[in-house]
Amino acid sequence: MNEIWVHIGTTNQAARLELKSVSGRSGLGVMQLRFQFEASCRKKASAQRPMWFEGKVSTFGLGSSNGYLGRLVVESSPVTLYDLAATTTFDLVVDLDHRQLQIIEEHRTGALKFNLEVTGTAMRDGNLERIGVGSIEYEVNQSDWAAILEQMQYRRLLLVELDAPDVNRSAEFAAALDYYRDAEKQYVKHEWRLTVEALRQTLAALVGKKADEEDEAADIAAAAKALRKESMNTTVGYPPRAEQVRLALKFMCDLGAHPEVAGTEKHNAYSALLMVGGLLHSWQPVRPRITSQVPVEKTEAAQAVPTANA
Repeated sequence: MNEIWVHIGTTNQAARLELKSVSGRSGLGVMQLRFQFEASCRKKASAQRPMWFEGKVSTFGLGSSNGYLGRLVVESSPVTLYDLAATTTFDLVVDLDHRQLQIIEEHRTGALKFNLEVTGTAMRDGNLERIGVGSIEYEVNQSDWAAILEQMQYRRLLLVELDAPDVNRSAEFAAALDYYRDAEKQYVKHEWRLTVEALRQTLAALVGKKADEEDEAADIAAAAKALRKESMNTTVGYPPRAEQVRLALKFMCDLGAHPEVAGTEKHNAYSALLMVGGLLHSWQPVRPRITSQVPVEKTEAAQAVPTANA
């Protein structure tokens, strides 16, 4: 049963709390899980006595990632049962951030279990006293959890978090990271074109160049064609492929170099910022290939040809 009992003073099971449903809600930068309870008065000790509930909620069914989610608070206080057998509903809510939901989605394999530990206080003769409540487990099946995610608009927000790259990789990488930080500052200022221009400089600095040194679409096409031809004969690893991505992103960001172009909008700057940030996260410079010089043995015909010094 999805129920817990409220003990007030020496009176056990003075009121009953039944967890009826779980829903979600989207907020500004946070999302909220809402646990709806029905409270019913079972003994006179809980009648006409305002009660406040709180607690904490944890998750199960996530393997090693089980654990504390957040603090439960009652949305509407106090909860009052006005007479014997009276009922009322109230919500206990917990605020979640996107990272918590991301962890849940990475480790959830089916149904999701919540453990709610509820405590409370009640008014008695003008004073507040602690009341005993308890804990309850509630399982949300996979289809209901998908509906809750939709209510929280979880999939409508793309959140990308990357570890800060090590600035000491190389002098070129340090310069590129400085340009990227400038791009972030321009983005905060809503300077969309300047954001893309700074990203253009970032991509060129990665290979020790200036932005204007890579402006030809034909060069990008030729490099891609050469790499494709090479991939037919040998295995091409991630660094050479990442270099093609860098060139393509640089071509995209070249639009930021033209002040007369008013077409750079917020979504252009944001997508470029994400893509370049992802490239920086795993960037490895392409090392030049070293080909060994193998001496060519002289053929009999070659040996028979006299040299100029003979």
